[in-house]
Amino acid sequence: MRPSSKKAILEAARRVAERSGIGGLTLDAAAQEAGLSKPGLMYHFATKEQMRVAVAEHITAAWEEAMLAELGKPLDEATAAERVRAYCRVAVEPAGGKADLAIFVDSAHEEAWLAPWRAMLRRWLDEPALAPDSRSVDMAVARLAADGLWMADASGTSGYDQAMRAAVIDRIERLATGTEQGG
Repeated sequence: MRPSSKKAILEAARRVAERSGIGGLTLDAAAQEAGLSKPGLMYHFATKEQMRVAVAEHITAAWEEAMLAELGKPLDEATAAERVRAYCRVAVEPAGGKADLAIFVDSAHEEAWLAPWRAMLRRWLDEPALAPDSRSVDMAVARLAADGLWMADASGTSGYDQAMRAAVIDRIERLATGTEQGG
C-alpha cells in the first residue's frame, strides 16, 4: 500500500469522524470522502473495524510526532515534567480539535479503538512510581486541564476570549513545568 494513499484515506476518515463521530465512520462514508469506490477503499481496509483502528493509530502517531517536536529531544531523554508539558502544549493546540476529540471519546466504547490512545498516553504520561506529592499532583492537574481545554475548544463551549485562553494555557504550562506549585 502506498503511504500517500493510506494517509489520504485516513485523513478523509478523520474528516468524516469530525462531522459524524466514529459511529458515522463507515467504509462507504470514508470512500466517498476520499473520492474512492468502496472496493478501492477495501483494498486498503477490509473492514470498518480495521479502518477505525487505523484512524486511531494515525491520530495518535500525529500527536506523538507533534509532542516529540515540542519536546525537542528523544522521549527517553525527557523528564516526566517535560513529557507532561509537551503533551499539554499539543492538547491545547487547535490542530487536535474536534475530529481527534470525537474519535477519542467514541473510542471509549471499543477497546481496539482505545488501545492506540492508551499506549500513547502510557508512553508519555505514566510514571510508575508517582506519589501523590504536590509536584506529581500539579503535573496530573496540568494534563487534566489541557484535556479539559481541548474538550471545551473542540465543542465550542469554552467561551474564553484569546486573553483568557492564553492565561489558562500559561497556568497549565506552569503547573506542568513546576514553575508554579498550585497557584
